[in-house]
Amino acid sequence: MVFSYRIAFLPAAGLAACSLSVFFGAAQAQEPRFELRSENMIARSDPFSPDDELLSPLGAAFDLETGLDSNTWASWVRPLEGRKVVRVQGQVRARTYFDRDELNSLLLTPRVQYWDTFAENRVQIRLLGQVSVLSRDGGQQWTRPEAEAQLRYRPAGDRSLETVARVRVTQYDFDRAGLDGLDSDRVRVGLEQFFRFEGERAELRLSAFHESADAKDDAFSFDEVRASAELTFRPDEKTALSLLADYRDRDYDADFSAAFPEPRADQRFIAEARVERQMSTRLTAFVSSGYLENASNISIRDYDGATFQLGFRLTL
Repeated sequence: MVFSYRIAFLPAAGLAACSLSVFFGAAQAQEPRFELRSENMIARSDPFSPDDELLSPLGAAFDLETGLDSNTWASWVRPLEGRKVVRVQGQVRARTYFDRDELNSLLLTPRVQYWDTFAENRVQIRLLGQVSVLSRDGGQQWTRPEAEAQLRYRPAGDRSLETVARVRVTQYDFDRAGLDGLDSDRVRVGLEQFFRFEGERAELRLSAFHESADAKDDAFSFDEVRASAELTFRPDEKTALSLLADYRDRDYDADFSAAFPEPRADQRFIAEARVERQMSTRLTAFVSSGYLENASNISIRDYDGATFQLGFRLTL
C-alpha cells in the first residue's frame, strides 16, 4: 500500500510566531504556570531511531547499544480566555553509550503549542511548531524544523472516547554535517483512537500512520506505513502496567549504494512491557523490557535484540 503526498513545507518558526501572536493578543485570563518533566534511565535501545536514522555513517552497521538517556522538558503554560492554552517549551536530551562514544548525542528543541477546545468540549485543535538541533560526537548532525496540526474529537465531551487526526510536516537539513543527499522533506498523516475505561483506569490506544520522505538523493526517499497498539492498566493509584506493539514497513526509492545495488526495504517490529510505580508526589520509577527486530534486505541494516529501560521520572 503506497500513497503519495505533495504538500509545501511550512516553516515551524512561522507557526510558532503565529501562536505567539495569538498568545500576546489575548486577554490574560489566568496566571501562567511552570512545569518540568525529566526522564533519566539506563537503557539498551536503538541509537538511531526510525525518525533520525539517516545520521548513521553510511557504511557502518546498525545495532542496539546500552547507555544513559536523560530527556528533560521544561514548559511555561499560559491559559487564555475560554479554553485556549499556549505552551512554550524547551527540551534537552542527552544520550551517552558505554561502548560507543562516537554515538553520544545532544538534542535541543524549542517548541510552541496552541490549544483551543470548543463545541462543548467535543472538539479540540492543537497547533505545534518546533525546531530541533542534534549534535553527535561534538559535531552538529542536523537541524529539523517541524509543524503539526491535530484535530481531536470527543463525542461524549470527555476523554472516554477520543479520535485524533494528525498532519506533520518535517524538514531535515544536514548541511552543517557535510552529508550529501540526506536533506529531506517529510509528510506524515495518521489517525489515533483512544478508548478509556473506568475513569481512565485502563486505556487502549490504536494508531495508523503513513509517512513519505522526499530526499535530495532518491536512495533516502521512502514511503512508510506504521501501525501500533498500546494497552495501559492501573491496578491502583500509584501503579501503571502497559503493553506496546509497534510495526513499520518502509520502502526506499533507489539503490542503497554501489556496494548494495538494490533499494532498501525494512520491516521493523517492537514489543515492550512496562511497569511504573509512583514513589512520591513528584517521583515515579519505571522498568521495561522488550524486543526489537529490524529486518532489512541490506545486511548492515538488519539487526535485532532485547531492549530494556530502568530509570525514574521527575515532575515539578
